[in-house]
Amino acid sequence: MPRDTKVSLPHQVEGTEFLCRNERAALFDEQGLGKSKQLIDAIAAQIAAGDVAGAVIVCPNGLKTNWAEEIAKFSDLPVAVFGAGRKARRSSFAKLRAAFYVINYEAVGAELASLKALLRFKPMALVLDESHRIKTAEAKVTAAVLQLRESAHRRYILSGTPVANKPDDLWSQFYFLDDGEALGSTLSEFRSRYRSEGGGYTALQDLRERVGAISIRRLKDTAVSLPSKKVSRLRLSMTGKQLELYDSMRNELAIWVQSMDGEQVLKEAEAILARLVRLAQLASDPSMLDASYDEEPCKLLALDTLLEEVLSRPQARKVIVWTSFVANIAALERRYARYRPVSLHGALNGPERDASVRAFKEDSEVKLMVANPAAAREGLTLTEANVAIYLDRTFNLVDYLQSQDRIHRISQTSECEIVLLLAKDSIDEFVDFCLEQKTRLARFVQQDAEEILPADAALEKPDILRALLWPEA
Repeated sequence: MPRDTKVSLPHQVEGTEFLCRNERAALFDEQGLGKSKQLIDAIAAQIAAGDVAGAVIVCPNGLKTNWAEEIAKFSDLPVAVFGAGRKARRSSFAKLRAAFYVINYEAVGAELASLKALLRFKPMALVLDESHRIKTAEAKVTAAVLQLRESAHRRYILSGTPVANKPDDLWSQFYFLDDGEALGSTLSEFRSRYRSEGGGYTALQDLRERVGAISIRRLKDTAVSLPSKKVSRLRLSMTGKQLELYDSMRNELAIWVQSMDGEQVLKEAEAILARLVRLAQLASDPSMLDASYDEEPCKLLALDTLLEEVLSRPQARKVIVWTSFVANIAALERRYARYRPVSLHGALNGPERDASVRAFKEDSEVKLMVANPAAAREGLTLTEANVAIYLDRTFNLVDYLQSQDRIHRISQTSECEIVLLLAKDSIDEFVDFCLEQKTRLARFVQQDAEEILPADAALEKPDILRALLWPEA
């Protein structure tokens, strides 16, 4: 029997009460524990008590529809969603009768004056959903959002991955909340406290305690009873032209890096990273970079077998294939047309995106979704699937953590499988190491784990990258 959507689980009651007690607070529950419901319940309770008149919710563009649906599901309060384009956004301001106003991050700058006026017109809460979206202090979006904060009666931030890639990501989120009281009034002040000379982190226990003082975080394995999640790594060997192309690019990069001194390496860090990403593309599917490539890459051959095996099981569920490279998506849709695939990526507009999600959820013939984590990692519940396969990954931690939990969340009824396809002796192995190290560091700062290894705090890398670039050394 489905659960009554208006009945809160114990951890949600606790989270709602935490938000109601605090005018400035962070809700950092792990993905899939219902942060939106807790926020909606808290705002509804505050409206009923006369503490606020409503809330402005700033969210990723793809989640505006999701927020409108959640508000309708969990409350009877009116909502205004800011449409695309200035004229459509203006209509949302016209009557000022809604309790919830939902706008995407990118539109805040264009509507700054109107949003300030709205927040000052009546006592309103200002909520940042997926608050790690303002992690880059120098970004225009961050600057625009920070200008709004002083006009709000209450301030809340929501994220399951507040440490999106590194602890520095916390500074702007907490500056939004408390004007620098906890983590410093500038990013430079934050770094002087917590960055070490070698590029790692220090005083992490202090950072952890300051974050915990105005935030609440619960994990799925303790807050709710969910089916288990199993992560497996399938290591594959590149052969033929794929291996030749990979070795050629790797050798070119190795020679270039070897010619630099330490200072030059730092100056060229972005260019080196771009070449490492191209190596990851070659390990995934060389046809993305070489139109003449006409062989079968090792990962696609493995994916053929995996999909056939998973989708032919008795009572088979659906599958999500994640790829960090949009250039892969159309080719994967053609290759697996027999599974009636739908896709999610940044080039889709709102209605197209909603149609893909709806088809995946409701059409029994649609067995496969091919998705890009950067465009589909947040806010979606895709528990119609219980298997997620990663064709490739980049160094982006939030892409990986958020995307895998689209299937492992409340309403999932089956064991979940996360399958990582890794090309042996390739950049995939270094990406895997880096993501695991970042995860351990984030877990400590977010109070998920009680200890941190000195090597992880220092972000020390083993010789794996050197071995991958100079395998014969």
